[in-house]
Amino acid sequence: MRLRIEPSRSLLSLGLALAIGCDGDPPSPTEPTPAGDAQAPPPSAADEGEADPPPADDGAAPPDGADEPTPAEPAAAVMAPPPDPAALTMHALAAYEIVTLYAEPNLESTKLGYLRMGQRTMVTAKLDDQGEGCTKGWYQLPSGAYACASKGLTVDADKEPYMHQPPPRPRQDEPMPYDYAVVARDGTEMWWRPPDALERELAAEKYAMQQEKLAAEAAAAAGEPPPPPKPKPASAQAPVDGGEDGGAEPPALPGVDDPVAEPPAPLTPEEIAERKRKEEEARQRAEEEAALRREKMAKLPLHPETPYLEKGFIITAALKIKDKGRTWWRTSRGGYLDANKVFKRGEPKIVALGHELPEDTGFPFGFVRDDKTPVFTMNAEGKLQRTRSAMYRDFVDGVEQLEIDGKEYLRTAEDEYLRTKDLRLAEPRTRPEGVGPDEHWIDVKLEDQLLVAYEGERPVFTTLVSTGRKGTEEEPFDTPTGTFRIQTKHISSTMDGNTASDGAYSIQDVPWAMFFHGNYALHGAFWHAGFGGRRSHGCINLAVGDARWLFWWVGPTLPEGWHGAAAHADSPGSVVVVR
Repeated sequence: MRLRIEPSRSLLSLGLALAIGCDGDPPSPTEPTPAGDAQAPPPSAADEGEADPPPADDGAAPPDGADEPTPAEPAAAVMAPPPDPAALTMHALAAYEIVTLYAEPNLESTKLGYLRMGQRTMVTAKLDDQGEGCTKGWYQLPSGAYACASKGLTVDADKEPYMHQPPPRPRQDEPMPYDYAVVARDGTEMWWRPPDALERELAAEKYAMQQEKLAAEAAAAAGEPPPPPKPKPASAQAPVDGGEDGGAEPPALPGVDDPVAEPPAPLTPEEIAERKRKEEEARQRAEEEAALRREKMAKLPLHPETPYLEKGFIITAALKIKDKGRTWWRTSRGGYLDANKVFKRGEPKIVALGHELPEDTGFPFGFVRDDKTPVFTMNAEGKLQRTRSAMYRDFVDGVEQLEIDGKEYLRTAEDEYLRTKDLRLAEPRTRPEGVGPDEHWIDVKLEDQLLVAYEGERPVFTTLVSTGRKGTEEEPFDTPTGTFRIQTKHISSTMDGNTASDGAYSIQDVPWAMFFHGNYALHGAFWHAGFGGRRSHGCINLAVGDARWLFWWVGPTLPEGWHGAAAHADSPGSVVVVR
């Protein structure tokens, strides 16, 4: 099994399997989706007569459709012409995690992209539904796409719609669109609103029960007895001897000289009845309290599919707030995590490796393979003399390749010489069939982990990548080879999975994701610095700055305010050659 990245549900129902990473498993949401007011459950669409189910009590918005295979070709439908700016009179807000954008005011029309929760925009006046299922009406965006008010778009004629603690927008002009944090302990809760003390207690109890059940199932599968249950926290146990502090010393034993205590008088029938009545009342109270706890436990405001995160999982740390006497991180998708259970990540070790190539750049060019690579100059006697060392991944702009004393060398623009065996060199490539003379396309050479971006046949950018590492027959991690087109791209998309070799992992909002074949994508990787070596589960990893450069350079176009877009006839995806 290969890694996968969960994309937005909106583009899942575009007919695109958009989980990054790189496996064929169906994507699943990994973040709660509250509506505009994060302190209350989102409004129910059932009251509006919607065909789809309303958002759940936990705040999760329903997906627009089931997972479908990734299409081989972009949608033939095109976006409608942009409306007259004077017609954009209404204030709109994306109140769900994902608000899908359509080619027509019809839920059956082509899905072109989506807005992320908290995005604001101006829209036209209400338009009638040309299909079924959007009783609140449609609104056209400045780009020409349409959004359904019954599917998460909140609209107000007079003012900007309210949202409690809106998540910050992605930083589109920086290599890292978000800040990130790492989960510090197993069982860390993901909430859609800050919980109270009882909810936190019940969530911990629920997690312990789930772990005990899993341990018992694993023991049964192995033919072993179940492990003994772990003791409950002291706060959940009755105090010793009924005392409030639970630590009082037991009463002293009677001495030999102490007077003999009179035996207690037998209880009267009335006293016996009163004792039984109180015992029954206590039993009923205990049952009622247990029932209330079970009821409240079943309605905890936890994420419905991933309520508990494992140690090492990565989330976006978008907004730090104080609520319910604690400090919380709010994620870019509207979730809340206890700030004491996560720690902030620093900047990536490598932000960018790539080089934009001037218009007059010719071949060859490339990167140094290893540290301490010898660099030579030609002395007055015409002999090569070592003058310095080049470091791993240094960029080299070559002028010519030549043979000296039986060895192949590259002469650089600085009139230095390096052995070609010490370099990863790009070679000229003919543009693929169907690519225009000025069209943007990408070439990835797996052997050298080298990417070159072209405009027609002119190289404009180059960098090192990390592609699929060696796997097993059961878990192949190979990057697919062939000629593809980018089908969708997302400012960020969540990556998660569970492999035998690496265990479970989850990285929320992996930046600059560009899907070119099923669940395989080019994307930024801030969690490692191994570019130039194979180490992914099949996707093409790039330094975040390089991924951002490519993201805005390749097709399809991402209109202003959108978080993700799909290729279509008027905005095709760029070609990606992997060889």
